[in-house]
Amino acid sequence: MRPPKIPRDELLLRCANTFKRLGYHGTTMDELSSACGLTKASFYHHYPNKEALLRDVLEWTHERLKQTLFAIAADEKMTARERLASMGRKAKRLFQDDSIGCLMGVVAVDATYGKVELMEPIRRFLDDWTAAFAELYRTAYSEAEAHGLARQLVADFEGAILLARIYGDPSYIDAVTERGLRQLAAV
Repeated sequence: MRPPKIPRDELLLRCANTFKRLGYHGTTMDELSSACGLTKASFYHHYPNKEALLRDVLEWTHERLKQTLFAIAADEKMTARERLASMGRKAKRLFQDDSIGCLMGVVAVDATYGKVELMEPIRRFLDDWTAAFAELYRTAYSEAEAHGLARQLVADFEGAILLARIYGDPSYIDAVTERGLRQLAAV
């Protein structure tokens, strides 16, 4: 009997959850295939190894966030402060959601210990997030200042996401958004 088919988005969503929960090194192809309701052999038909799958998961996650979170920064129907507030609310929902959560952060920690080739997709993600915030800050600051503030805001969000998960308290994410809004209002 053939195993059931699973849509690509659903497969990547389930794998993202598994990687996020167990990390790169703690995740096996058995766990990934099981999470997707597929046999291991069927899973290997689509992905030759765990690294190839993770690269696809990272790219898929990055694209979803570009469309659902980073794109808010370009919405000129709102002021820069409104866009930042909207991005903060959206980030809070997304990064607490089991489907995306702090996947990039989890993989980044694992990648520094023996999988440095996985750092490139994570850098692209962080660079795009920085670019989205820089677009907002450019309304009030020079290019160099906007980029510096945007980079710091991304770092603050990453830390807040971690603390929110550890303590079960999303107010860490709210506090980062509020600091960003104060920076935009200060000028």
